[in-house]
Amino acid sequence: MMTISWYCGHGYQYASMGNTFNYGGKRTRRWNASVLVTAPDFYAEGIIFENSFNQYISPAEAVDTLTDISQAKTDWTEKERPKRQMPVRPTTVGATEVQQKRFIERAAAISFTETATNAVLRNCRCVGHQDVLYGDQGASVYIDGGILQGGVDFIFGGLMLAVNRASIVINVSDEKGDRCYISASRNDPDGTHETADKYGNPAPIPNPRGMLFYRCHIRFANTDELAHPGTTPAFLARPWRWWGETVWAYTTWEEGCLTLEAWHTGLTKGKPCPYSYEYRSQDRSNGRPEWVTILRHPRLPDGTRIIPRNWRPKP
Repeated sequence: MMTISWYCGHGYQYASMGNTFNYGGKRTRRWNASVLVTAPDFYAEGIIFENSFNQYISPAEAVDTLTDISQAKTDWTEKERPKRQMPVRPTTVGATEVQQKRFIERAAAISFTETATNAVLRNCRCVGHQDVLYGDQGASVYIDGGILQGGVDFIFGGLMLAVNRASIVINVSDEKGDRCYISASRNDPDGTHETADKYGNPAPIPNPRGMLFYRCHIRFANTDELAHPGTTPAFLARPWRWWGETVWAYTTWEEGCLTLEAWHTGLTKGKPCPYSYEYRSQDRSNGRPEWVTILRHPRLPDGTRIIPRNWRPKP
């Protein structure tokens, strides 16, 4: 497989970029994506999309100069300036210290803008840790087979997404506090929730469907994929907004891979997320929060049949 890799993540300014790149600061959610898709009908097959930032030190990063963004940025107000100082990164090629929790930050492997409609990834692999695959509201992406590998909210955004029969690989260690949240949806189904933001970005167009994970299998990373893979169970979803739609159907996993509750409200400040659905999960969805709807039939309450083509744009 061909690999497209990049090494830049949130929290640092890179000398190699000068001032011509958005480093993942307060005005973007694309977090230095290795690949940024802006056109419709994007198609990729057999490609590895990787961001090495939370995986290993690449040869290109080893010779670059990184400065803590909280010190390098001149346009932060004191209120906006990050309080957390970023750790000094190793400079040895291949070093895997950056897989440790203290280094973990946002670094996308592939991102889709609102104009990236009808994108297809077939038998591809997306690799990173936090915020690996992102899509703006308006984007629509179909993933057929392949591997999605990450740790924190690593499939996220307002995009319409159908993931069909993919392997979901958990990048998590056994360090205290290291947790995995697979998906974080924020699609605005009818255009009544999202507004223009304070940075001048307009309100996104409505996206009636959010994320569907269909017949996917979840497993832990192995030592070929992570230097010190852990066995901390993951969450299926941590919705980014309470109105974000997430559907997991026919989900299976390795023993111990999933927490009993499987859903989390950490991004909605505890507010229930009623557009959260499961159908025929391996454990029959026992122990889920009361706001998660456990479906008895493969249809959503609005009558939508749970099949991948219903999470793709209508011709």
